Order: sequence, then C-alpha cells, then structure tokens
Amino acid sequence: MTDKKGNKFYWSAGVTKNEVIESLNDNKPSRFRNQFNRRALVLITAACLIGLSFVFFIDQPKLKSYSEIVLLVLVLLLYFQLRKSVRNVADAPDELLDERQVAIRNTGYLHAYRWLSVVMLVYALVFIGFFEIFSGHLNAATHIKFTSPLIAFCMWVACLPSMVLAWLLPTEHSITEDSK
Repeated sequence: MTDKKGNKFYWSAGVTKNEVIESLNDNKPSRFRNQFNRRALVLITAACLIGLSFVFFIDQPKLKSYSEIVLLVLVLLLYFQLRKSVRNVADAPDELLDERQVAIRNTGYLHAYRWLSVVMLVYALVFIGFFEIFSGHLNAATHIKFTSPLIAFCMWVACLPSMVLAWLLPTEHSITEDSK
C-alpha cells in the first residue's frame, strides 16, 4: 500500500517508511537519548507490565477495573515512548536500515526472545501454582477472568524487542552544527 508521496506502510512491522526515516534522521535533543534514562523507562515499563499481570488478584471489582485501565494506558504510552527512544529500529524492516542497525536489531531480538521465554515460564508457573493452590476452591478459580494477564503477556511480546534495544544501546551524543 503506497500513497502519492511514496510513504509505504509495512503491515508486519506497524510502521511507515517516512516514520522510520524521520526517526532515524532526528537530531533534536531528547532525554531518552541517554542510556540511563532509557533504562529507567525500561524498568518503569516492566513494573507496569508486572502490575498489569497481577491485577486479577484484586478482589474489589471497581478498584480492579480502574487499575486495569490506568495500567493499560500507562503501558501503551510507555510502549510508544520506548519505540521512539530506540528510533523504531526494533520495528523497522531490513530495507530501511543499514547493516549495523540490522545487526543491532537482530541481536536485540535474540535477547528479547530469550527473555520472552523466561516471562512465559514465569507466567506458566504462577498460573499453574495459582490453580494448584485453589484446586480445593475450584469454583472460586473458575470465576476469575484472566484478561489482564493475557493482555499483559501480549504487551510483553510487543514491548520486549524495544525494551532490550533501549537497555543495550549506548548513550547517543548529539552532533552540534559546528562539528558538521
């Protein structure tokens, strides 16, 4: 799908050509060009995702629904900020990146999928443990809706490549106009 300006949309990556090119060529100062700030963003995102994963333990329905909404909005905002902080490299198709960026992205994917297997194992152990603990109270366990952990897991899948890249990338030093 292209429009008159040649702004191709990559469906599998969820980005447009112009979006990636503008992000890669952006020279404006940003607080997330610093590795420490990106790592803080990763830790805050992870904390929100963990919180969203365990919202189903809240018994009070109104507090539970408000917590889900607030955490989901926070996770989505943090996800888009993460993508922006790594300049969409985690989501960009190969044809829009140079060889160095492709290598960095592929290394990030390798680490992200290793971490994803750890997250999946933790989810499995927690939920198997939950059902084992409440096996005597099976009625109580069957009425619990696991939508928030499922949504949180899907967000883990979406966020982890950008989270790993944000963690691994070094601090970007701005290029001043005088040094060009």
